[in-house]
Amino acid sequence: PEHVKFIFATTEIRKVPVTVLSRCQRFDLRRIEPETMLAHLSGIAAQEGAAVAPDALALIVRAAEGSVRDALSLMDQAIAHGAGETSAAEVRAMLGLADRGRVLDLFERIMAGEVAAALAELSAQYAAGADPLAILRDLAEVTHWVSMVKIAPEVADDPTIGPDERARGLDFAERLGMRALTRMWQMLLKALEEVGQAPNAMMAAEMAVIRLTHVADLPSPEDLIRRLSDAAPAAPGPAGGGGGGTRAGGAARAQAAPRPQAMAQPAPETAALARYAAFEDVVALVRARRDMALLVEIETGVRLVKYAPGRIEFEPAAGAAPDLAARIAERLRTWTGARWGVSIVGSGGGATLAEREAERKGDLEGRARAHPLVQAMLAAFPGARIRDVRQSEAPTLPSAEAEAGSAEDDDDWDPFDPASEEN
Repeated sequence: PEHVKFIFATTEIRKVPVTVLSRCQRFDLRRIEPETMLAHLSGIAAQEGAAVAPDALALIVRAAEGSVRDALSLMDQAIAHGAGETSAAEVRAMLGLADRGRVLDLFERIMAGEVAAALAELSAQYAAGADPLAILRDLAEVTHWVSMVKIAPEVADDPTIGPDERARGLDFAERLGMRALTRMWQMLLKALEEVGQAPNAMMAAEMAVIRLTHVADLPSPEDLIRRLSDAAPAAPGPAGGGGGGTRAGGAARAQAAPRPQAMAQPAPETAALARYAAFEDVVALVRARRDMALLVEIETGVRLVKYAPGRIEFEPAAGAAPDLAARIAERLRTWTGARWGVSIVGSGGGATLAEREAERKGDLEGRARAHPLVQAMLAAFPGARIRDVRQSEAPTLPSAEAEAGSAEDDDDWDPFDPASEEN
């Protein structure tokens, strides 16, 4: 019937086929703000005559992550579990969450580097029924929240955050550095993966806490450099000098002097370019990278004028692309990690690689045609043509002839010279 309306709801819009999306009106629903969600749940609880503690509602709102459907389902379960007033402890037990205050205690002990106290707190929470994986997730959430509070303190005004938690979060954000927080976050992500795969989740969580406490109080790279600089012994003054100012100046000069090894080392780009001593090495690189289109353009469009490692000058052949030089420079920079200067000049270029190869093949074919055996074959088979000419290595002379002291060198052997036909 015309009055029927179909409403499809999904959280995976990317999985819906385009053929369906094109026949629908689309409405993207935003996540509900915590203040609005709290007011909505409080109103529903009042209508149902259910007593739900405000901090219990805050836990439900936080777990729902902006979804009204999830929030209503969780509140329904919490009311069913509770006898009389639903407390935060009951909601926490239902969700398998650790006590938020105790999670902050564990976070504080870890960031202070107190290994024994952190492990004791972890064991106490585990004995109280908290899941080790949930404890690490809460630690990661606290780490993220403190990092956000450090950047934007107004984040602490979230209505789902209690006053005690808000005060402690602001204190953490003021005392802890961003390097320590980001390092904690990265290690917790790795720990969550390990705990999820470990046969004993508690053991894996304990090992993760041990690592976190040992790493949390490590100094930053800047502090290490500062400590090393402060601990460096002062250089002795020149002979016969007695003033402290002279020694300080000597120390400054000693620190500023470059190391001989560093001076002897070539620059990174120079070392990278040393492998390409000739233009043929560049062509070999393009061939090894299997960029056949660029290889053909270089062979047919580049008349080389001057070459040095990192520098190419060429005269473009007829039909060469206008951007050929820029593309060659960009490809070589990507492949070698060094800057290449590729420029175009108006004249002075030699033959292209393709022209040189064609000339070589033409010379080979001419010499092949002059060979009596080839002439005899062409005469015996009218219409035959030479498709290709390939040069093989010169055969080795027999040992008897070598002992006789042949006057001809092997390098001068020519397969198309009638005089050497017997070879």
